[in-house]
Amino acid sequence: MKFIWGAILAFSVFFTANGEEEKFSIIRDAEIEETLTEMAKPIFKVAGLNPECVKVYVIDSKSINAFTIGNGHIFIHSGLLLKFQNPLHIVGVLSHETAHVAAGHVDRLIRVIQTRNQNLLAAMVAAIIGTTLTGSPDAMAIMLGYAMCDERFFLNYSRNEEFAADALAASYLLKMNYSPEVLTDVFYEFDHMDILNGGANLPTYIRSHPPASARISALRKFCTPKQGRTVDEKMTEKYNRLTAKLKAYLKPIDSRSLMPTDPYIKAIYLHKIGRTAEALQIMRKLAASNDIYHNEALAQMLYESGKIAEAVKIYQTICNSQTNTLIKIDYANALLELGQNIDTAIAILESAKYVDCLNGNVFRLLAKAYGKKGRIGVSQLMLAHEHMLLKDYRKAFEFLESSLEKMDKKTDESFIKKAKYLKELLERDYQLQLNPSSFRGRRAYVLG
Repeated sequence: MKFIWGAILAFSVFFTANGEEEKFSIIRDAEIEETLTEMAKPIFKVAGLNPECVKVYVIDSKSINAFTIGNGHIFIHSGLLLKFQNPLHIVGVLSHETAHVAAGHVDRLIRVIQTRNQNLLAAMVAAIIGTTLTGSPDAMAIMLGYAMCDERFFLNYSRNEEFAADALAASYLLKMNYSPEVLTDVFYEFDHMDILNGGANLPTYIRSHPPASARISALRKFCTPKQGRTVDEKMTEKYNRLTAKLKAYLKPIDSRSLMPTDPYIKAIYLHKIGRTAEALQIMRKLAASNDIYHNEALAQMLYESGKIAEAVKIYQTICNSQTNTLIKIDYANALLELGQNIDTAIAILESAKYVDCLNGNVFRLLAKAYGKKGRIGVSQLMLAHEHMLLKDYRKAFEFLESSLEKMDKKTDESFIKKAKYLKELLERDYQLQLNPSSFRGRRAYVLG
């Protein structure tokens, strides 16, 4: 999936839950990610975590949810962002996910899953052997009973972690002078969804998360009248721009639909439906204010309409050491398309690959850049990196083998070392793939 807007890149994130792999499409936009990440940094600070480690991504999904996979990575669904007009509701959600990170729930639950899988596998082997030797189904029935008891223990463990994360989230909100009521409001919405979908009738012991009503009751312990703010006007202004922009991106393409009134959002939508000349006229006026994201939008529109040299000039003006990585990547892409300053593009992309770990496009662009420099072996190494991110390990292995044959032993020494290391890593992983039980699932902590 690729959005028409150049600053956005859809990429697949893979994580496993109970052994099953899932894919999500991420909406990549510099302003949206930066706004949400800035909202999360104060939470990380009060939680005793490094604020510079947090990164918030947006999932293209209508569902109202959020999750973390640890390491400061938080994912929030577009449906949740568009559901709540008050940004403090999102702060409440981010506080909950931060609590999972701070409390070490992700890493601890991985160990629980590993132990659980080992125990279940042992029970299954014993049951199969017992059934084969005795010819009786009793052994298999015992195994199923064990599996059900183990599953209930596992789900109860997960529910307890959620209550703990809620309590920590409430404490973070109070430290920032926000009311825990903002998180309670979110759970009211989950409770309403449960009722509508029949989930409220599910027995507690088969839920991976506590009922929303129980979480609301627990949070009430932290809420007293007029305790903490429920509104932040400065944050609201930025958040309104975020949600309006998100709506413009997700709005179906229809030239007959009602046009947005805000000039910035209107320009984005006009460009999306092919009325680029009108969009550029609006954006040129807005960019005169020196707002970095207005200038970024103008540069993207120019790039996509074929006016690459003009786009490069704008990128040169707005890009510095503090500029968002996504904008820098777009700048490098424009340089490569123009065929100028290839070394500058390489320097930008080499730096970006350590910052934006979910962006496979960085490696694709590096492959293009090194290819333009005639360094084919290094170019293929970058393609191997991209395919590793995409989990196409066999293709990655092929690129690594080819890159080692074509790299220069004198000028590409450091790249050769990296290629050999990755090749050894993949050779080991291929052995693991022969035994599915060797893989360890990574459960994401979801909000509801």
